[in-house]
Amino acid sequence: MKKIKITFLFLLSVFIISCGFHLRGSQDLSAVLPEVQIQGTSQHSELGRELIRTLAAVKVNVVEESETLLKINQDHFSKRVLSLDSSGRANQYELIYQLNFSLMKKVKSESRMKVVDLIPAQNITEKREYLFDANLVLAKADEERHLNNDMRQAAMLQLVRRLMFSLKSKRKVSR
Repeated sequence: MKKIKITFLFLLSVFIISCGFHLRGSQDLSAVLPEVQIQGTSQHSELGRELIRTLAAVKVNVVEESETLLKINQDHFSKRVLSLDSSGRANQYELIYQLNFSLMKKVKSESRMKVVDLIPAQNITEKREYLFDANLVLAKADEERHLNNDMRQAAMLQLVRRLMFSLKSKRKVSR
């Protein structure tokens, strides 16, 4: 019986290895976007720090002056009431985070600088719902702050995926 179990585990591990399963690993955007200048937000704001951290994770250098500009047109949190309790107080909210960005390149044309859109303005919207309890105001405020950070991080990952897809598809078309 023990030999059957060992044989089964060996065959199972061989099967898993042979199927080609592997972790995705980190992405590398530096081939299509080696450096970028951020415009529209301070590098010391929460959004700026998160953006720099996310871009560094995909090997993009954030510099003070570059030909390529990542412009943050809008960064906005909002909240709306989803449901009310029997006394008319809100007991469920929807948190909404909207990020609007564009990627531009400075091009010298006829002895003056011209800005060309690499990626026109795009919106990223993240939504989360949470229940509110008036007896746990501090805990719910902390939960809301965590959800806002989570939405910002999800938007940054989506921004990187959009940059990667758009720039790599433009690179394939231009070849």
